[in-house]
Amino acid sequence: MQNSESNILAKAFLIVGISLALGLIFDYFFYIKIPGISFPLYISLVIIALFLISIFIKKKLQKQILWLILPLMFFSFMVFIRSSVLLTFLNIITSLLILLVIAKIAFKIKLKNFVIKNYLEILLLPFDFLEPLCKTLGNIFKLRGADNNQKILPKIIKGILITIPVLLIFLLLFASADLIFQRYLSNLTNIFTLSEETFSRIVLIIMVTLAFTGAYSYIFGKPENEETLLNNGQTISLGHIENSILLISVNILFFIFIVIQLTYLFGFENTIASQGFTYAEYARKGFFELIAVAVISSLIILITEKYIEKKQAGHTWLYKILSSILIIQVIAIMVSAFKRLLLYEEAYGFTTLRLYSHAFIILLAFIFVSLLYKIFKDTRENTFAFRLFIMVILFLVTMNFLNPDAFIARNNIKLLATTGKLDSDYFNTLSEDAVHETIKLLNQPDENLRNTIAHDLYWRRQSKIDSLQFSKWQSFNLSRLKAENLIKERISEIEPYKDYQNIPSD
Repeated sequence: MQNSESNILAKAFLIVGISLALGLIFDYFFYIKIPGISFPLYISLVIIALFLISIFIKKKLQKQILWLILPLMFFSFMVFIRSSVLLTFLNIITSLLILLVIAKIAFKIKLKNFVIKNYLEILLLPFDFLEPLCKTLGNIFKLRGADNNQKILPKIIKGILITIPVLLIFLLLFASADLIFQRYLSNLTNIFTLSEETFSRIVLIIMVTLAFTGAYSYIFGKPENEETLLNNGQTISLGHIENSILLISVNILFFIFIVIQLTYLFGFENTIASQGFTYAEYARKGFFELIAVAVISSLIILITEKYIEKKQAGHTWLYKILSSILIIQVIAIMVSAFKRLLLYEEAYGFTTLRLYSHAFIILLAFIFVSLLYKIFKDTRENTFAFRLFIMVILFLVTMNFLNPDAFIARNNIKLLATTGKLDSDYFNTLSEDAVHETIKLLNQPDENLRNTIAHDLYWRRQSKIDSLQFSKWQSFNLSRLKAENLIKERISEIEPYKDYQNIPSD
């Protein structure tokens, strides 16, 4: 009994100690710093800590975790490779979500048995860390003794430990909401010679430490029963009559819409002009509405497919026909949306939003094809959900290899050659990923464009040199290094235009 309690106490101290170390490293790596090489290094430390705890408590992790570590390291490493803000955000979020999946499937649970609901529940998993966190903290202060009075002190310490982070959060919120309270708090911290920066960093370290303590405590707690976790028994069902009414009505509406699309969008330009619209206006209007239609349609099909009454052989022929017609029409609508976006890009070029929208349409098309396969061939929800998981991973991998900002710059420069139009101001919003394309504009015959680009490139470099957020080694990024070298090579022809002002001609 005593040996068992010693093991529990040692495990608790190990988890808290490693979590505290990760909290301190998090502060060193990321406080007032832009993520760069530090991010893949930190993710590596998180995984190493996971295996160290596993070895110490002699609980073997599942081999499937190794397969998840591959995409995890890829996305974390791309934070070091790419500098696009949106792409970096997606890579960081994806890395964190994969970490949560690893936390969920560490032992008994199989990823291939996940249904869509289980993937969505991953987003709420951090809330499940709270109980294991309290349990681990309780184990640390769980001192045994004959005298009941000896138990009072540990309870007091435990209460203080739990209270401190809560009070710190509220203090920060109140200080942000009320300037007078902020002044009092500032005066109070000055009394204790605690600067505002130091106070913020202490809060950050405590919060990260508690987060990892909860996460590791959850992972190495008693594993849940797989059947309980992945129980996807249906509590409701949808009859064929009501389902048929829904699908037939939606199909009729979609058919009418597609006929209009065929008449105007896929017709000649004068068919749109006859209605008082330019091609660009017609293309821009309604694009995101069409994407919303596709997303909602996919939800309708998923819900009806999940809850409709089935025969032993699977879905009835009527459901298969109606759902197939709807999927085909949705794909036609997505083609319409794709065409609209192409029309707009022909007039105004690519942007980050337009490129990602294009890519998202392609992803949706693959999802609908997979859904069609599910209806006709394999009705198992877990295999469909696993295919979706793989599709999303491959989609994000493809976007990283595509290098969106460089793709946008390259194609907009090509558009310049055919239309003579280029939004030079938008080029300045692109990340360093696009610099190796942007710098080619210095060879353009248009003097105003050359000078504007030279001005923007100079101040882009200068802002990075002067910024403390980019100067630390933790923020080192391969794309920013390449951009710096490219600009430095041509600094002699760029610097004279640092004060250039682009004055549009009348």
